[in-house]
Amino acid sequence: MSRILVISGSPSAVSRTDGVLSHLVRRFQVGGHEVQQVRLRDLPAGPLLAADVTRPEIAAAVRAVDAADAIVIGSPVFKAAYSGLLKSFLDLLPQFAFRGKSVLPIVTGGSPAHVLAVDYALRPVLASMGPEHIGQGWFVLSEHVQLFPGGGVLLDAKASAPLFEVTDAFLGHLARSTGVPAPVAPTVIDHDRLEVSRVSHPDPLLDPLLADLKVEYGTRYGMDNPNTLLVEVPQSDFDPANRGGFVVLTIDGQPVAGGAIRRKDDETAEVKRVWTSNRHRRQGLARRVMAELELLAVDLGYGRIYLTTGPRQPEARDLYLASGYAPQFDVQADPESIGPLPFVKALQIGGTLPNPVPAVDSVDTVLTGVVR
Repeated sequence: MSRILVISGSPSAVSRTDGVLSHLVRRFQVGGHEVQQVRLRDLPAGPLLAADVTRPEIAAAVRAVDAADAIVIGSPVFKAAYSGLLKSFLDLLPQFAFRGKSVLPIVTGGSPAHVLAVDYALRPVLASMGPEHIGQGWFVLSEHVQLFPGGGVLLDAKASAPLFEVTDAFLGHLARSTGVPAPVAPTVIDHDRLEVSRVSHPDPLLDPLLADLKVEYGTRYGMDNPNTLLVEVPQSDFDPANRGGFVVLTIDGQPVAGGAIRRKDDETAEVKRVWTSNRHRRQGLARRVMAELELLAVDLGYGRIYLTTGPRQPEARDLYLASGYAPQFDVQADPESIGPLPFVKALQIGGTLPNPVPAVDSVDTVLTGVVR
């Protein structure tokens, strides 16, 4: 795996740039990469402006650049360009400090008018420093990044989907130096080609599901705890012998969506681990997963389903409401004041799967059971 250095050029302690970068850091870490972070605002201002590389803090940051295989650089836009803090740091680096490295630029800003800041302001400077590869990069609108106290970040789909694409390409480039990246399913899903598998842990089909959920949960709630790390219940709860199991939807052998149930009581199944690949959201896959989980629950002898979703998962809440799940909370209240949002649904014994399952344009990704 690669050593990735993530550099934040934001001068603000509460920063949307840092929020976006925290999401990428979690993704890199879950992928097994070694990640180091440098927040330039934490470096001593005087030595930074004077390019005093003899100061220990500055010298350590320069060494981190040298040791990295790949570098992600994030900055807010000021006056149609990247931050002066980032410029000061880039200026003190050696001329070809990025030689042989892959670099990914990420820029945040308050107006679409600054969308070209990546290509016209930052990319030429990075190119002059000799990188082996510069990723496409991305501009993230500030309104698409919601920050929560304690470090949680909610990325709008308009930000999370393209960020996934550019980082996926970036990681794919790194992977080609050690092997051929795994094939991926087509972006637009042909529902007639979907295959449904019922599996138990461990199974290779579950690997992307569990990895993506850890990234999403950790990003949204800004913490590593049993729920965000997916260890709040024993894996054995999902074994068929314990009246549990996973459902995975695949196309061309590649997983695109999935979820699980476990026993809550003799009559009730609890839904967990519901996931849709970032590449394949907003195509009705989550509705299909829920329908398949209901069929699995009926086959296992359950009469109803219970689930909870976290207060920072509005897509999941909307999906469950649209899928006929009854909320056990005040839907008009601020979700942050409630905590876990519980739902229940009675199952029709002998029911059949709707065909086709209708797509839901407004929601598709489902992230359940984060906060307990």
